[in-house]
Amino acid sequence: MPNVSRVQTYEHLTGQDFVPPGSPQVFFEPADTEIGVWVVKDLVTAGCSVLDLGSGSGAAAAAMARAGATRVHGVDSGAETVAWAEKHYASHDGDRRVTFALGDFAAMTTERLLATAPTPLPRPLIVTSNPPYVPLTLRADAQRRSISGGTDGLKWAPAIIGHGRELRSDLGLTIGSYSTPRKAVRLLEDAGYRVHAVTLCPLPLGEFTLSNIEQVLALEEAEEAVLWRTDGGTPRYFIVGLACRWTAGAGDGEAGRLSGEGLLDLLRTAARSHTSRLEALDGARPDGWQGPVRVLDLPVAEARHHW
Repeated sequence: MPNVSRVQTYEHLTGQDFVPPGSPQVFFEPADTEIGVWVVKDLVTAGCSVLDLGSGSGAAAAAMARAGATRVHGVDSGAETVAWAEKHYASHDGDRRVTFALGDFAAMTTERLLATAPTPLPRPLIVTSNPPYVPLTLRADAQRRSISGGTDGLKWAPAIIGHGRELRSDLGLTIGSYSTPRKAVRLLEDAGYRVHAVTLCPLPLGEFTLSNIEQVLALEEAEEAVLWRTDGGTPRYFIVGLACRWTAGAGDGEAGRLSGEGLLDLLRTAARSHTSRLEALDGARPDGWQGPVRVLDLPVAEARHHW
């Protein structure tokens, strides 16, 4: 079994990060924010910078700087979101360590994305994103922008991975256990990435997802998604943080590689657990991947704001 560690507190967020934004169009989900910072923590090196795509409230970007990144620049397509991030999380002491810009990363070239930063981002550079990842029917997908991940949950992944590949950068990507994880790993592999570390956090399904769960259940039936069911209660899912190293196709051998099927096996194993510690992960695993797995066993935030 890979080395499994467990975290039971929010280690990267500060007090203000648990206060729901006053703006109606700023995404608020502390567990998602925390897991995104852990993913970057697995990749951060001395002097590195982070390009955060879909940076939301800015809480993650600020926490990434506290976690060791020399510079963090967030890009988001929501004007209210960027205004909130600028006011509450941008650096205002002249060092410009944390900055934000308005832009649609899915429609921009990588060169244009980099140009939104006030000064050049130092290398090495990490590209990271915690994008909307809920699989929804076409009808439902159009109704909830902050969580809509298309019919497979990976609507935004090709653009994110493409920017990382263009920059030859390590990559952090957050998906859901129902967001066709096997396909996600295939997209990463095709672009020259290998999964270095996995972080999992069990979380209740949101109200909108529960009321529009048809696509999630269809993917589960097709064995392309994993839900966690215990004691006949409402199903839950796992936030899945993937810390990925850029390999440029080097070392493509099967040994020691986490395949898409291997990630599904990891999630299915986690789903056999009876507690939020995901204790089933402590058993033996046959796929040969021995990379680190982190379980975030966190209290659910009192408020979750999806728009």
